[in-house]
This record gives sequence, C-alpha cells and structure tokens, in this order.
Amino acid sequence: MIIRMLKALVGIKKIPYFPEHVKLDRKHISDRDLDADFPINPTAYQMLKEVDGKKDELEIAGDLAGVFRVSEEVLLKDLHQLLTGLNRNYLINWKYGERPSFLGFLYQFFGQYHIRYKERFSSDSDSFLFLYMKFLHVISKKIIVFWLVFLMLSLSAYIFVPDGSIISIAVYFSVIYFGLITGTALHEVVHGIAHRKFVGKNGPQGFLAADMMSVKFIRPVISPYDKKSIWITTLGPLIPGALGIAGVLFTIFFLQENAVSVGMLLFFSTYALHMMYLLPFMGDGKSIMKQLMIRGIGGKSS
Repeated sequence: MIIRMLKALVGIKKIPYFPEHVKLDRKHISDRDLDADFPINPTAYQMLKEVDGKKDELEIAGDLAGVFRVSEEVLLKDLHQLLTGLNRNYLINWKYGERPSFLGFLYQFFGQYHIRYKERFSSDSDSFLFLYMKFLHVISKKIIVFWLVFLMLSLSAYIFVPDGSIISIAVYFSVIYFGLITGTALHEVVHGIAHRKFVGKNGPQGFLAADMMSVKFIRPVISPYDKKSIWITTLGPLIPGALGIAGVLFTIFFLQENAVSVGMLLFFSTYALHMMYLLPFMGDGKSIMKQLMIRGIGGKSS
C-alpha cells in the first residue's frame, strides 16, 4: 500500500514489456532463445496486444475496458495475473518509467530484491568477453549493496575503535567479494559459451536470468540424453574450480606468507569452491546425475 502511494505521488509507472527475442503471435508467445512456443488463448492475446513498453497495467486495463464486458477492476486483476505468470517464466520484463530517470533507476535497483523478482537478459553475441562483462554487470548489481553495507559498518567500527585489524578484515572481505562475483560470472558464462558452441549460431541461444537470490544461464535441452548437455553442465563449475585449485596450490607452495599472498589465497579459494557444484547433491552435480540416470534407463549409450 505504501509503495503504491509513493508511486502515485512521484508518478513512476511500472511498465510491462516483452524481452528481446520474445514475440507475441495470435495463438502463442514465441521464445527464440529457447526455440519454444507457449500457447495462449484469444483473451490473453487481446490483453497482450496492448503491451507496448509504454503503458502500465492501469492504462492497459483502461484501453481494454471497451473490448471486454467486465468491470475494469476484474479486468485489472486478470491482466495482473497474466503478466505475473509470464514474468515468472521470463516472458515479460518490468521497467519503471517510460524514460530513464534517477528515480526509475532506484525503483529498478531495489526491485531486484523483491521475492517475486524475475528479469531476463538476452544477447546474440558468442564473444566470451562480451558475455562475461554482461554477466559480471548483472551479478555485481545484484550483490554490490551487501558489499557497501559491510564497508559502511567497517568504517563505523573503525571510527569508534581505530584498530588496523578492522581495515584488514574489510580489505579481505572485498577480495572475497571480488572473487565471488568474477567466479560466478565465469561459471555461468562458460555454461553459455559451451551451449552456444554446441548448438551453433542457428540453434537456440539461451539467456541470462535473474531472480531475487540468483543469476543463472537458462538454456534449452539440446537433445534428450545427449552427451553435449552433460559437458555443458560440467564445464560451468569445472573451469573456475580448476583455476581456483591451481591458484591455491601456487599460493601455498610458491609464495611467502604475507598480506598479499593471504589475499590471493582467499581469492582463489572462492574459485575452488565451484568444484562443490559438481557434487551429486548440488545444483550442477544433481543435474549431471539425472542426465546419467536417464541415459542409463532409456537413453543413448554412445
């Protein structure tokens, strides 16, 4: 209620729009990134025709009032349920305001911490550097606020208790933070690059998706029980994990212990932790086990 009142007061509109590579047709919504069509009924089509990236839900419902013989309140409720369901499946994105503004940026930034937040980021590029920078931007935006809060708390603590160890902790935390965002970006971009190399430029490219707690690469199944899918899943955690283990071993055996080597050890340790994702009960490891089990039950064996 308070948020709605503030939006009304400052005139910020929450506007739905179709992400890049998502198109509306009369009988379905086409998702080029996944090479999939999602069927819709004529009522949904009439509603979604009004989604133009300029009108918010109230304006869309007002324009539809003459099309459907129902009250605007019922129409608004049905429209909200439709758009929310599509957003949950990354087929609708939200933006705040028709034009870029500082207030709209604030709404967009803090909106990513909403429990139902979903956002899709598409790209046709198969450049490792381009995709890595894009992943890094999305992931950094997601968790930078926690880093800033920690630094502010550290500064406050240092003002009251000017102890050098507080500064050291803040620096090491920043190193860990940098390792987390760069390692996670590498993990996901390897998934993306591996997938795109296997499917080729004419295949479904997948997309980057963010929710309240995570950022991940969403990709379609290449072919049921195909070895390519297992490699795509494995390489994501394997590459940063192997780099991390190599860095940890190098730091331990070839560097003298000092502040710099401790920082390097912490940094590479965040990369090495990605190996945990290959465990059978973790995300990628669980996916690999499922694929292997399905292959063993009824899939191809070669």
